[in-house]
Amino acid sequence: MGYAYDNQLPGIPRDPTGHNHVVGFGFWPNLEFAGRLATNSSNVSCFGSPGCGARDLSGSGKLAIPLDAAGRWHGALGATDVGGAATYYRTFYGVVTFDNGPFQASAGAARRSGNGIQGSRSPLDGPFASLAWQPLPLVRGHVEYADGQAWAGVRLFAPDAWVPAGWQASIGVNQRLSGTNLTERSWVSATLSLPLYRTPTTPARTPALAAAPMAPVTPAPTPSAQASAQPTNSGLVAPLQVPAAPPQAPATAVDDALLRKLADTLQARGLEDIGIGRAPDGTVAVRANNGSYQANMADGVGAALGAIAATLGDSRAGYRLLVTQRQLPVVGVTGQADCLREWIATGGNACTAGQLSTPASAGLQSLHAGVQWLVERQAPAWQRLRVGISPALRTAIGTEVGALDYSIGAIVGAELPLWAGATVDAAVSVPLAHTSDFDRGQVFGNRRVRSGAERIAFTQTLRLPVERWLAFGQPQPAGDAPSAWTAQLTAGRIGGIYDGVLGGLRWEPGDGRHRLSAQGGMFSNNRDGQADNPWPGLVTAKPLLGSYRYSFMPTRTDLEATAGQFMNNDRGLQLAVRQWFDDVTVGVTYKRTRYINDTRTAQLLGVELTLPIGPRQDWQAGRHLQFGGTPRFEHRVETTVRTGVGGNPIRPGRGVSPPTPDLNDFANSDRSGLAWWQDNVRRVREAAAR
Repeated sequence: MGYAYDNQLPGIPRDPTGHNHVVGFGFWPNLEFAGRLATNSSNVSCFGSPGCGARDLSGSGKLAIPLDAAGRWHGALGATDVGGAATYYRTFYGVVTFDNGPFQASAGAARRSGNGIQGSRSPLDGPFASLAWQPLPLVRGHVEYADGQAWAGVRLFAPDAWVPAGWQASIGVNQRLSGTNLTERSWVSATLSLPLYRTPTTPARTPALAAAPMAPVTPAPTPSAQASAQPTNSGLVAPLQVPAAPPQAPATAVDDALLRKLADTLQARGLEDIGIGRAPDGTVAVRANNGSYQANMADGVGAALGAIAATLGDSRAGYRLLVTQRQLPVVGVTGQADCLREWIATGGNACTAGQLSTPASAGLQSLHAGVQWLVERQAPAWQRLRVGISPALRTAIGTEVGALDYSIGAIVGAELPLWAGATVDAAVSVPLAHTSDFDRGQVFGNRRVRSGAERIAFTQTLRLPVERWLAFGQPQPAGDAPSAWTAQLTAGRIGGIYDGVLGGLRWEPGDGRHRLSAQGGMFSNNRDGQADNPWPGLVTAKPLLGSYRYSFMPTRTDLEATAGQFMNNDRGLQLAVRQWFDDVTVGVTYKRTRYINDTRTAQLLGVELTLPIGPRQDWQAGRHLQFGGTPRFEHRVETTVRTGVGGNPIRPGRGVSPPTPDLNDFANSDRSGLAWWQDNVRRVREAAAR
């Protein structure tokens, strides 16, 4: 993710001074896109006198490919100021770059799409070229030529010791070399780039946690046994990735004192509802609920595996781990404790450290069938109140009344688990600061963060054994049939202004690459008729939505389509492409919706950023109190691309999903399939070693 700032608006001949903000993302290895806010003024309204000057919110993108094996030559195609009814800088270009150590040269051709509004024109047109030289790690100079004009500049970089690992910051000075009025004679710039994801430094050994259906823990399979593994009717079997090893002796028994120590170790690592027992085959059964690793459930599974390895690693004990979320099983691991300890320590081993399974690949409840429990419900979840603080942010960017308007607040919430899958939670919103355009009675006043009850709700989540119901009395395996159907019901106040009920259904078959979901409900607007109602005319909200998501694991990209009637009763569809960078996502969304009895259709293009705010593990202040942040904070910036009526009006509230607890939140932010776990074994191991 990169940010660049110039106190210059190249291409605005009447007045090139101002503020040029660009935020860009490396979306895929060869694709980047950026959003740009260019404005002569920040707080001046365009409707007054003398006016705001130029103000433009636009998007750009570039697709590049390497041209040689050494990676010194690259070619790219790009476009600037794409979409929107008002354009200042629209240009299409092709460019070739040669990068050889301290020297970098680029040359290409561009074509601007005529002149923009207010006499503006893109400075990138016709043949262009640039040459950069970096004689020292902290100094870089460059010259540029475009549209018959020339510029030069120098940039100073911050030493690595001044910034976090992987970050890069710079300041620069730019000088005009020709007589153009597209820029002032000189101006300053600044840049900041930071990694959204860094490749783990753990050894790149073959993962010893294999993705496979659950089975009794037995000696590690021989090579011939691995080669013959085939999918069964219990679910999709992913290829085993376990080092071949000779047969092992039977697992050793574990005394009661060591099992109680394991329960205490799990509790010390933040897990709850702990159960420890013995399975009929002599293996150790472990059950634990993840209540404090909210940003990524892989941390909770890793913490549990680390506790097993630390406590039972000196023995050859087999284990059967079942990790739950809201007391419902979400992932299971079976293996051998000494092999697990070796894998955590070195990244490899000579026997099976564990096999992963999810509800879609095996009946997880059957993993603990017939267990004699020694410890049950240690550290019960219902005795701990969870308090969380998350930001509330509403923005209006690049509008005629202000370049950047915002309303900032905090949402303080408390949640208490009741029984399996059931929680009750309440939250209040606290306003902190806002610009004048979010004042009461102003243009964005109804959308400001208000003080008051944000949420008072009861939620029940449960697994649905749909496969068993559809069997019509046919024999089923012991325990629950493999199922990835999950249902949820929420009732109460949500979003501050809605009172009602919402039901949801989620299905994630196979290895989790596909996910289907649906939700529907009915809510009343408790501010109907009041002056500060953010959605006047919306008396009753009747959302009814269906959604499909496909995960392309090689690039960790989610493709999602949602259609139906949204929260504010507009009907249409939303298409989204989301790229995962560890726990951060960057997404591009397209919406097309219209209200009932309205022939005008709005089309919006948006960029969204979601990230966890807070520690990887919530702080447990005591036996009955826990503090944390928010596992998934989302902010989206949208612009109208086509209106059907001309102009470029703001269209808030289009394509909004119900602001209720979501089934995707229960499913580790929609990351719970077997394919995802197999792709994130490194994260599990890293958490286990902490």
